Amino acid sequence: MGLNWAEHTVEIAAPMQTCFDAITDYETFPSWQGAVVDTEVLDWDKKGRGKRVRLFIDAKVRKVDYTLDYRYDEPERIEWDFVEGNGINGADGHYLFDDLGDGRTRATYKLGLEVGIPLPGPVARRAHKSTLKGSVEDLKREAERRAASSAKASSRGDSKSREAELAEKAGIRRPQRPAPAPADAEEWAPSDGSRSLAELPGQLVGRATSVGRRAAEGGIEAARDVTAGAASAGFGVARRVVGLGLRVPAAVADRAGRLLRRDSNLDHYPR
Repeated sequence: MGLNWAEHTVEIAAPMQTCFDAITDYETFPSWQGAVVDTEVLDWDKKGRGKRVRLFIDAKVRKVDYTLDYRYDEPERIEWDFVEGNGINGADGHYLFDDLGDGRTRATYKLGLEVGIPLPGPVARRAHKSTLKGSVEDLKREAERRAASSAKASSRGDSKSREAELAEKAGIRRPQRPAPAPADAEEWAPSDGSRSLAELPGQLVGRATSVGRRAAEGGIEAARDVTAGAASAGFGVARRVVGLGLRVPAAVADRAGRLLRRDSNLDHYPR
């Protein structure tokens, strides 16, 4: 029966490399190539490009799949060899990209197919041409979308750089945004409003001691043991925090210890 050939050419408002990158991004085909139902990259070349790829196509008359081995002359040319197919007995062809300048590319898709199902010649040719044209038009939309997205991102970066450059020339320095405070930093802040990290162990100790107090106030018979245990645990927490590299002065650790001993011997605690 032989190969049934079709060809379609379109101009794309995107650089050659963008067009090449899009048409070799096989795993994304189902999201923007209308005729492609699914793809599977079976092997990769040394540059990380698809070398052997299986494509599942809705070819209008029926769904088919075939496997191709790809060869590249990046970014100008893509060729392939037919490996096997279901509903397709042969496939040959190429993609060509010509640089038109000013970030524009001429893309030509030439594809020869030999279908493996009985179809009248005119029906097979129309389906083939329609599918091939749709593939090229889909590439045009995707490549132009990628080019526009890249230009927009680049424009944002250039704008920020230009703004920073002008500010630097004018001798203006932007204030540095302070690092976010811990979620419960307000609870741990001392009454004078300072934020000294050295005070955190004492605050941790106070929290642990408070747990012991609440347990004692529950009126259970083991309140004395629970309170003492909680206070002891609090002091242990303070020691561990101090030992984690916070470099708390010895005076702060002593203060934490005094607070623990004072709180654990409050008059309203059972003795």
